[in-house]
Amino acid sequence: MDRVVEMYFLPPIAVARVGGSDTPLEAFVWDTDISTHGAHQTVIKPAVTLKVAADGSVEPYIPNEIRFRDGDQLRPAAPFFELWLKIQSGPDGETRDEPATPSLLAHLGVSTKNLQFKVAVGNCKAERRTRSPACSFIARLEVRGTDHGRKPLLAVSPYTSGETPLVAPERPIPLGSFQVMKPAAGSGPEVNQLGVDLSQIRVRFTPARGEVYGPPEAIAGPSSPVQPGEIVPAAALPGKIYEIVPERNRILNSETPWSTYIMDEKGQTDPQPCDSYDGADVGNWQSWGVVDDTCDGTITAELVIRGVRFVANASVLSGVPDFAPDRRPFVSLAGDLADRQLPPLEVSEKTRRDTSTEIADLFSRVFETATLMNLDAQRYKAVLINTNDPPPPNYPGLPQIGDGMMTRDDVPYVDLIPVELGSNKVEQESDGVPFRPLPYTDVAKVAHAPLTDEISLQDFLRTRAEHVRRLIRPAYGRFWQLDQAPGKVPNPRFRDSRVSRDSLHDMRMPPFMRDSDENPLSLTWRDYDALMRYIALLEAEDAAAPSQPSND
Repeated sequence: MDRVVEMYFLPPIAVARVGGSDTPLEAFVWDTDISTHGAHQTVIKPAVTLKVAADGSVEPYIPNEIRFRDGDQLRPAAPFFELWLKIQSGPDGETRDEPATPSLLAHLGVSTKNLQFKVAVGNCKAERRTRSPACSFIARLEVRGTDHGRKPLLAVSPYTSGETPLVAPERPIPLGSFQVMKPAAGSGPEVNQLGVDLSQIRVRFTPARGEVYGPPEAIAGPSSPVQPGEIVPAAALPGKIYEIVPERNRILNSETPWSTYIMDEKGQTDPQPCDSYDGADVGNWQSWGVVDDTCDGTITAELVIRGVRFVANASVLSGVPDFAPDRRPFVSLAGDLADRQLPPLEVSEKTRRDTSTEIADLFSRVFETATLMNLDAQRYKAVLINTNDPPPPNYPGLPQIGDGMMTRDDVPYVDLIPVELGSNKVEQESDGVPFRPLPYTDVAKVAHAPLTDEISLQDFLRTRAEHVRRLIRPAYGRFWQLDQAPGKVPNPRFRDSRVSRDSLHDMRMPPFMRDSDENPLSLTWRDYDALMRYIALLEAEDAAAPSQPSND
């Protein structure tokens, strides 16, 4: 007799992206441009897309093109989640994974009537700063497996006696919608020509439109920043005055801690980057009480089979649109999860081919990120961050932390930069040398482009091993690597968040980029460890190779 061992969603986590269009974005995958002038760069390629009919059933197709907009409205990225069962035949039989379908549920003695979905999504950004749950807003929903209508996710603020909710029940904020797809109810799997099983049980999360909400007072504000602590009336500020929140969205309660929040005050938290709220950098830095409709949360499926209750969970995150979908990040959510959950990559002669491919892909993604950056602006900001407060002293052997970053004074870190760079000042055209407004940005592309070729990359890592070790910023160390009481001098093999110098920006790769807590970004520990051991493997191969006979 077949028995269910586990019920789960695929994918277990997905990222949705807000958009104002009523039509979701078509599906696409990353591919390599193999055309004559494509230079093997990453492009997007249309993939099998599911069109949802009025009754909730799906129709697969492959789009001819990817349309990101309908007029001036962006199309939202609305992910599907498939329900799967792990089945075991007999008490000692092997397990197999099967898509949950009406026919499989009937075989197990249940139906979609017994299936229940629960959704909980929320936005807790203001709560995190104010420490007041009444400043968050959450949407909850329960849907039966036979209900295929599109259900809105309307969020309100939780509150108790004596508290004022940011989002009142009579004026909720829509955080998107949830829908259970209608599966084909045949006697078995119904797979179409594109390989899609139309009988599989699926659900879909569609994110919100990407709007902002605020209290009635959030009408207009200045765009020009002021210095921290400087109080300047809005009328006295130069620059553009713009609408903070559209009139239709001025529905929030202004009598909450979120409308009086000022960073660095007592009794609150100030998550990094602490100035990323509307009202920062203006006047006395008081919040304008504005929130957006991004969110994250969980989707849960529950089913009782033969007296056993099974639960499947999936996580969904709703964020902003991706305006460079054909450029892959070198540090990603997938990389972070792998860094948390997976063991170190095996780097040996046995895995050399796979490791080489992995490292080459890493450097290709680095190049793709570099093509999106204004490195000149990033460098200028990094200098300001380092010198905003008197920085701790630099240490011998480490890069510059002031105006000398990535200049001729930053030796030996700049010894491979193909053009000579000066300070922050941009030289005008003289003596036949053309004016270059973004010299660092230009250099980044020139320096990283050759490293997208695997053979050129291997040659670079072989011949410049010590330079690469010095140039790559170490990752944060694992707990087992950290000293109980670290000193002031950084460890060259890993970073420690308690060491002040490890929190300062410099030109080590990746340069002048910040992570989630505003400290300098680095590779994940897993990627950094694999790169260092791969370089050591190449060195060992070179040392073991027979020397070439002389031509003399």
